[in-house]
Amino acid sequence: MTRTRSNRRMERPREQVLAATLEMVAEEGLAKVTMASLAARLGTSGGHLLYYFGTRNGLLLETLRWSENEYAAQRAPILAKAEDAATPETDDVDTLLAFTDVYLAVDERDPRWLLWLELWARAPYDAELAAAQRAMDDEWHADLVRLLAAALPSLAGREAVSERLRAMWDGFSIGIVTSGGTTLRERALEHTRAAVSVTG
Repeated sequence: MTRTRSNRRMERPREQVLAATLEMVAEEGLAKVTMASLAARLGTSGGHLLYYFGTRNGLLLETLRWSENEYAAQRAPILAKAEDAATPETDDVDTLLAFTDVYLAVDERDPRWLLWLELWARAPYDAELAAAQRAMDDEWHADLVRLLAAALPSLAGREAVSERLRAMWDGFSIGIVTSGGTTLRERALEHTRAAVSVTG
């Protein structure tokens, strides 16, 4: 996604607006992130932000896309390392766990997952939002299938395994941000290891 469009006309760079939105979500909760409160934080006007993002929903979607780009950058070296390695003699579950670590919610205030929860609820009534979320999910799926092929070559049915793992991670991440915290996160990693363990 191009993130430089209209930056030179904004009082603050576009990425700074998106970063500030994520910070507010983590610090104060999504309900308090309004165009007015964000504008006050940035020292600009709510109307100015509306001009560039259209609506609050538009701002949240752009923030989520920007955040997803950051997560794509985090998982890229994990994938590259797995694919660049010599053909492993045994499955490398730890590489999958590193990928899982990027995917899962960090804690109760993970702003990316708080955004996901808000926008998931609206997706059935917003075709653009639903399409954007499917596209982001497809990117995770494609990368995970590639990683499974490289790190766990003995694992059969990678497409289906990716679907099951991501569904499990989604469920755990929702639990993490709604009350489970880091303890539930550790359990998610344990369940991931168990789910892909290959028996002799």
